[in-house]
Amino acid sequence: MNVPLLESVPPLLPVDFFRLSLGVPYVKREPFKGALLPDTSALLNEEPFAQVFLGWSEEGVSLLVKVNQPFQESFYPDYAKGDSMEFFFDTRDVKSAGYATGFCHHFILLPQPAYGIRVQEVTHFRSEESHPLCDPDLIEVESDMGRKHYEMKIFFPSAALHGFDPVQCPRLGFTYKLNRYQGAPQHFTLSSVLYNIGQQSSLWASLHFLP
Repeated sequence: MNVPLLESVPPLLPVDFFRLSLGVPYVKREPFKGALLPDTSALLNEEPFAQVFLGWSEEGVSLLVKVNQPFQESFYPDYAKGDSMEFFFDTRDVKSAGYATGFCHHFILLPQPAYGIRVQEVTHFRSEESHPLCDPDLIEVESDMGRKHYEMKIFFPSAALHGFDPVQCPRLGFTYKLNRYQGAPQHFTLSSVLYNIGQQSSLWASLHFLP
């Protein structure tokens, strides 16, 4: 047996063998009752440091993120090196494509602005799927900064989510990556250590819209 060869093989995680599908509640901005997403950190061998709540409405998608540690520093364009949040949406939840389709979105949010940037869409499309990125001014962001923790409320209106139509497609492909300064990130179902999250939309969780 070639031990060095085996050591070069990435470790298999439990989430490599299934895809997460769950219902998310109807939330018109707030309150976020029953909207807490499950913590998948144990399945990814990660240390959790935040809770993420998500709800839907005809107007768009609402998120609440509670970070259980103080804000330290944010950067741009190297946002992953500091405190930042990355959210990935597929408004049609396509599982048959091995790339990010035109219905996919990759947003980054900073708890505090860096070089004038607070929120930005950074989606990378194939040329045939390309369309203009959303106007960051459409996205509503509120921060509550504490000494030992902070919270962020984010609302993505339908105008910011190309293809969002709860009647035609009552579900959403979704994952996230929460970055922290000088610390390991927290993921939802899919680790950026093993996958290019932005281009592996078929592996994102499926969120079904509950009435």
